[in-house]
Amino acid sequence: MNYAWLSLRTRSRWFLSAASLTLLALLTACGFQMRGETPLPFDTLYVSVPSNTHFGANLRRALRAASPNTQLVDTPKQAQVVLQQVSSQRLINDTSLNAQGQVEEYELGIRFTFRVIDSKGNAILPDTTFTTYRELPYNTSASQALSSLIDSLYTSMEQSLISRILRRLDAADVRENYARLERGEINPDRPVYDINKVQPQRGTMPPGWSNPPTLLDGAPR
Repeated sequence: MNYAWLSLRTRSRWFLSAASLTLLALLTACGFQMRGETPLPFDTLYVSVPSNTHFGANLRRALRAASPNTQLVDTPKQAQVVLQQVSSQRLINDTSLNAQGQVEEYELGIRFTFRVIDSKGNAILPDTTFTTYRELPYNTSASQALSSLIDSLYTSMEQSLISRILRRLDAADVRENYARLERGEINPDRPVYDINKVQPQRGTMPPGWSNPPTLLDGAPR
């Protein structure tokens, strides 16, 4: 990949960030977990996030660790509950310029929208959007190392999103909405979705933000 479009404020800051993120990645890879089990109220779950991405694989791994009694199934028809990915965007914004007008620092972002529905498409959790951001330092003489840093930053952001998704699934309102649907108490004000298909959506870009030109949304790494 060509990362010549990026820039850096100081070399020392870059190496400090790279070292910290490398440690984080190693801890994550070794299965380091701060939180304990948080069993979910349903027995079977289908996750529509592509399993051939780091994000999809890590989300499934986290769900199994947090709720070992919940079986992740292969099709929506097998599931009591479906976690549908509505949209996923990777963003970039230049946040600092030097006196020559060259970008000194960028900020990376991820915006992820999902919903949770039951086996009939009834909304347990309507469309919900999570966002996360990280600053991107840069070193013009270490473009290969910069590539690894960018991957580490995205891994860190994805892990943050996964933790937030798990907490949201475990929230009291999600549990109560699921229990009501199990009792047959349908809320007519809630939307009903197709459990087998969701039309991918692209959210509107915030002012000043764009898609990274070399890192494609949702592409396996």
